[in-house]
Amino acid sequence: MNNTFKVFRQINKDSAAAEAGEHLNQLLLENKKNPVLLVLSAGSSFAVLDYVGKNALGDNLHICLLDERFSQDPAINSFSQLQKTEFYVDALNAEANFFGTLPRPNETKEDMAARWEKYLKTWREQNPMGLIVATLGMGADGHTGGVLPFPEDANEFHRLFESEAWVRAYDAGDKNKYRDRDALTLTFLRQINIGFGFVCGADKKPKLDEVIKNQGKVHELPALAWHDIADVKVFTDIE
Repeated sequence: MNNTFKVFRQINKDSAAAEAGEHLNQLLLENKKNPVLLVLSAGSSFAVLDYVGKNALGDNLHICLLDERFSQDPAINSFSQLQKTEFYVDALNAEANFFGTLPRPNETKEDMAARWEKYLKTWREQNPMGLIVATLGMGADGHTGGVLPFPEDANEFHRLFESEAWVRAYDAGDKNKYRDRDALTLTFLRQINIGFGFVCGADKKPKLDEVIKNQGKVHELPALAWHDIADVKVFTDIE
């Protein structure tokens, strides 16, 4: 179980993003001289990054995504979307380090998973006391990052996301319109020191309520794994 799991409620999505971003900004400022691996959820969670200032960024910071839609199409690929943000430009100018997940020529999703895992394990070996920080999103179905629910097959869920692998390439089938995925597994997620959850929208209320109460099974509701992170702060506009 985690040491702390706190929920911060705001009146709307913008206020929730601002509060989450201010907390993240303060943490990065306090640890600017220390090695930090910042793992980012894509999609709506990018809104949190709008509130991270230039002064919080530097060359001790390594940044990657929590999962990737494996595609060369910049309208689909999440890293391509990240590159359009002001945060990305500021971090690049501050000499922060990025792991890029736009597929290389002739690279398969399995190749990318191996390359990504090597990057993460090398960072950990070089920074055994380094801090791992993540922004965490959740879908209305309870998925987090690229870890999708498998209510019909707990064994397959365990094989994909709870084995020794830190990164998993897989075909999501009909579970998501973006079938080809590279996802950081729950095995990696449980090594995160501090997580900033950003969950907004009334359609997510039922699953968020279950996560807050820590009720259910992780193969049915993957975001329950947030309770295995040492320190989690969830920012939401959901009452």
